[in-house]
Amino acid sequence: WEDWEHWESGNGTIGTFVCIARNERGSVRRRIRLRLADRPDPPQALQLSEASPTSLSLSWSPGFDGGLEQHFLLRADGPGAPPPPAVLVTSGSALTLGGLLPATPYDVTVRARNLRGDSAPARLQATTS
Repeated sequence: WEDWEHWESGNGTIGTFVCIARNERGSVRRRIRLRLADRPDPPQALQLSEASPTSLSLSWSPGFDGGLEQHFLLRADGPGAPPPPAVLVTSGSALTLGGLLPATPYDVTVRARNLRGDSAPARLQATTS
């Protein structure tokens, strides 16, 4: 590290650095922004993949993981849903919630979690068939 451009403690970054690699053939400079590990971003594009009379299959795209390993917590509220604080956990980006009532609407939330905390929820209203 040959050059430290600036420090931005207010927005959670460590700072911007210039990394320079040199050898007998020349040198290369690259600007790099280092960030502190943080809570993950919310899951993106939460959608209903499939609905049956007793289950809802959901999928989403992970947001930024905050620089740490993340997993996802799925919760459904509505008649016949698992009672709080029952929450399904997965490290993947899809999950099927079973044991639900037919033709019933559910409010579904998915949050990302890492060692720094939880993301804001992604929300979806889905109805069993």
